[in-house]
Amino acid sequence: MLPQDIIRKKRDGITLTKQEIEEFVQGIDDWSIADGQVSALLMAALINGLNNDEIIAFVNAIVETGIILNWDSVDLNGPVASVYTMPGVGDKSEIIAAPLLAACGIYVPMICERMQYHAGGTLDKLDSIKGFASRPTLARFKKTLRESGCAFMTPTEQIAPADLRIQSIRDITATVSSIPLMIMSLLVKKIASGIKNLTVEVKVGSGSFTPSLQEAELCAQKIKECAPAFGIKTDIILSQTDHVIGQNIGNALEVYEAWAYLTGTGPRDPELHELIITICSTVLIQNHIVENKEQAVEKIERALGSGQAAEHFNRMLYEQGVLPNFISNPAPFLPTAQVIRPVYPDKEGYVSKMNLRWIGLAVLEMGAGRLYQEQRIDYSAGYSNLCRPGMYVSARVPLAFVHAEDNRTADLAAIHLKGAVTISEQPV
Repeated sequence: MLPQDIIRKKRDGITLTKQEIEEFVQGIDDWSIADGQVSALLMAALINGLNNDEIIAFVNAIVETGIILNWDSVDLNGPVASVYTMPGVGDKSEIIAAPLLAACGIYVPMICERMQYHAGGTLDKLDSIKGFASRPTLARFKKTLRESGCAFMTPTEQIAPADLRIQSIRDITATVSSIPLMIMSLLVKKIASGIKNLTVEVKVGSGSFTPSLQEAELCAQKIKECAPAFGIKTDIILSQTDHVIGQNIGNALEVYEAWAYLTGTGPRDPELHELIITICSTVLIQNHIVENKEQAVEKIERALGSGQAAEHFNRMLYEQGVLPNFISNPAPFLPTAQVIRPVYPDKEGYVSKMNLRWIGLAVLEMGAGRLYQEQRIDYSAGYSNLCRPGMYVSARVPLAFVHAEDNRTADLAAIHLKGAVTISEQPV
């Protein structure tokens, strides 16, 4: 069947057959189908949806364009599992959770997203570290997992190559927010990484692609329904993203925050700590490392307090190209913005509401993401020490600090931030 006919069927809301899906994915993989045709099908899928059979067929077809990693031949002395945090503004949970779980005895292979429109991507954040190789060879990826307990990579020409192309198109065509396409993407990556146990954090709020509880629950339900078709056991966590969990937004700024969390440099943000505890506890219980949450919390706190989590993080970075002194001083490895300055509110009061999607878009416009496929990313751009609901702000207490490449960009970022934050005269 011609690609145009497959696009037309989905445009008209007609269910695609397994053969049609396989033919289209094959065309994506061998480039006989153009970017414009891929974009058209993705938009049709966003508007008209995909049922579970279509999602499963797409996942199977995309996975088959590459190889599936097998850990049986690798000398590992613990279970292999993974986490997936749905895209969200300021989300650095995967970067923290993977080495922390590694310190608790779980091997965590992470095939991750790059930029997801306004929400950011784990691999772009790690790419802000000088020397980091986000496209390692399979041998290097396996060695990193064996030596450090966790490893990160993007899809490649060997692993889910069709997904690599689909995601780069989704990022710039406003099709990231499709629940079926999000589920398709996460399952492809986790199947290709060779895991059978998976914990998924589904976000609810303006900083996510499932802003309402109803949408988040639908997403969780569909994951639960589709994952068993691939022999994957899945636990789901719901979390809020109406404000940033943590304090920073932006690639290098979020890596710095993850480093500070893992090393205990300064107090850990309480909300971020609670989320990490929830995610990691779920993984530890699912993989029978502990029996209950109390034991999980004890094990997690011990891994953090002993420095083991930071050591596993540093080892992973070293195996993937970063010099070993990153963990003692990350500053030389992370880019710094030319302009760093506070953003003060137009009136004093209490933060009552934040439009996190708008703030994420502001960071995107600052250059921290891609508006087109070939765009160079400004890894230093973003906001640090961001306010949150209930916080008092004034002419002396800023909403955040903006990090930008020049004064004009910083001025626009300040305007966007002030427009995204609602101030109340009364305590919230």
